[in-house]
Amino acid sequence: MRRGIRILCAVHRPGEPIRASTISQLTHTAVPANHVLEVFEELDIFLDDRPDSLDAWCEEHLSFLASDVRSELDVWIDILRHGTPRRRPRARATVITNLRSILPFLTKYAGRYTTLRQATRDDITSWLADRPYRAYDASALRSLFSTLKAERLIFANPMRGIKGGKVAIKIPAALTADEVESVAAAALQDPALRVVVALSGIHALPARQIRSLLVEHVDLPGRRLDPEGLNRPLDDYTAGAIRGYLAYRQRRWPNSTNPHLLITRNNATTTTSVGTFWMDRLVKELPVGVDRLRQDRILEEALANGADPLHLAHVFSLGAKASLRYTSAVTESEAEQAPSTR
Repeated sequence: MRRGIRILCAVHRPGEPIRASTISQLTHTAVPANHVLEVFEELDIFLDDRPDSLDAWCEEHLSFLASDVRSELDVWIDILRHGTPRRRPRARATVITNLRSILPFLTKYAGRYTTLRQATRDDITSWLADRPYRAYDASALRSLFSTLKAERLIFANPMRGIKGGKVAIKIPAALTADEVESVAAAALQDPALRVVVALSGIHALPARQIRSLLVEHVDLPGRRLDPEGLNRPLDDYTAGAIRGYLAYRQRRWPNSTNPHLLITRNNATTTTSVGTFWMDRLVKELPVGVDRLRQDRILEEALANGADPLHLAHVFSLGAKASLRYTSAVTESEAEQAPSTR
């Protein structure tokens, strides 16, 4: 990083603005440009000329729309991104999700609409009728048209009174014997994967807690695990997985001061946690994801303790609805397996 800063200082005059696009070119010289960017973002001479990724996405996917429709969409997108005095701004991923939900609707009626004021209730209900994720699509359309109505860009809200239905609640399912065997075999090949499997499959930690787990939360001599104050006993498998990973981490990044347990080459020189993309790629080859591993562990606990929702809530820090989902799944499974008395 210091080498990158010296290069930039050598090719710029004193006080000359340093552009983000110039810093990004340092990647070709094996300099970590992202870390250099973090340094210069705090300086007055930094000029951020990077293209907005969301604008680029909209230009790529919405260029076919009529100019008035695009202008109306831009108003909605701007409010989602930056918020209003009464609405908080949404994350980029949320904006993209909403746009992906309504994109098929806009594509279907692009040839008929020159403005969204032409959208009718019948158009929306007929389109929603065949949608596999009707509740999500209806929510995105409701957000769009209610915003346009509030901004006085349409005369009436065609979504008024249309119900998208409730989001289907998935019933937790236990892993099969083949899935368990496959996960166990894969965990032996990667020390980081073994830690993730142990924390999700034994301690039922969600992916967010696994990524944010600190080294100080693990007490190997005392055999305790303390993520976010949960203070749980540390079993032999998890202790062995963490001990093996710490040895690997010491060999791979001996000088890293990152406080998080799991690190990569991208965050070893920072204090940030690993990202969702890294974890998704780590478990990509498994037959099930982290959520399924966690669900299997909670179901196992529910079976062992008589499907007590209060026990599950206490052990795994679940809410009332989540606890009842698991106890209901166990009760239904036992009812299906019980012999008929008729």
